[in-house]
Amino acid sequence: MDQTRKIKMMIPGPVEVHPDVLKAMGTPVEPHYGDAWVQKYQHVLDILREIFDTSGDVFLMVGSGTCAIDAAMGSCLQSGERILIGNNGFFGDRLVSIAEHNGLDVVQIKTEWEKAIDPQQIHEALKKDASIKAVAVVHGETSTTILNPIHEIGPLVRKRGALFLVDAVSSLGGVPFEMDAWCVDVCASATQKCLGAPPGLAPIALNERAWRSIDRLEKGEHGWYGDLRIWRQYAQEWGSWHPSPITMATNNVNALLVSLSQLMQEGIPARMERYRRLAVQVRRGLREAGFPPFTPDDMMNPVLTAGVMPKGQDSASIVKYLLDEYAVQISGGLGALKSKIFRIGHMSPIMTEADIQLVVDALKNYPG
Repeated sequence: MDQTRKIKMMIPGPVEVHPDVLKAMGTPVEPHYGDAWVQKYQHVLDILREIFDTSGDVFLMVGSGTCAIDAAMGSCLQSGERILIGNNGFFGDRLVSIAEHNGLDVVQIKTEWEKAIDPQQIHEALKKDASIKAVAVVHGETSTTILNPIHEIGPLVRKRGALFLVDAVSSLGGVPFEMDAWCVDVCASATQKCLGAPPGLAPIALNERAWRSIDRLEKGEHGWYGDLRIWRQYAQEWGSWHPSPITMATNNVNALLVSLSQLMQEGIPARMERYRRLAVQVRRGLREAGFPPFTPDDMMNPVLTAGVMPKGQDSASIVKYLLDEYAVQISGGLGALKSKIFRIGHMSPIMTEADIQLVVDALKNYPG
């Protein structure tokens, strides 16, 4: 491969970002406090609140999406309390690991990786075990491309009185999401996927039910940085001049503001529809190239698609082929699916039909 060629990145995140977003990253460093900064920062939070579709609180943590998930579990629950985790993929396993590292008593509903989590199984588990304090589910399971039906799970969790935590790291901004309507109490995401910004920031949103769960605990026992009460305290007491408890990554916020402004200018419904059309194009192209989609059409993920390798072939070969011959970077599978599938990310806000056609044509030329 010619090393001078620009690589077209089509992995499941981070994504290629708009040139104006990159330009914002290169602006002079500014202070993370003061009137001008507070106005800008609050504007970013207001846009994020609209994307989460919530009237609750939103914070912007410096870190990965995992940072925000860790903060959610560590703040809302104390060691020894029971959490039910719907697990149907690599990042479901990650939820289990985070919960265990926070000293929680984990109960799992394990589902085959090619299937979505069954809301009724969640409901039945809650009916049988009143000691379960919270339920956690990944919305967009990046390892399999499966979208879990959190819009169905949330009301069932609320009916049983448990707290509902959602990992929307790879879905927020690219997949329809209605936090309040779907009875989601805490939602964690990240900026480097559908939100179209560089890695480094982790938005987290929570409602009054989440705060009640947090405030019933005498003190945070899982650290200081991830204690969401600390973030609320600074927002309330220092919000007029220093709205976060840490030195905010100001250039990342500037870049995020550009990408969020682009999203709002396009319109959330229009952005979602554009992603849907790209997903249909990908799936059609995969079939034409002889690599059937991993999920059926009724489980289509609008921002991420997996193709199934022919029997006996390793997905690493096709990943290498696309990179070497076409300067297109995709990803193989994870965990048990590592060699069986390859994953094409089309969650970048600047992804086009021509980009999709490029990878489809390349797959049609794959020598096998």
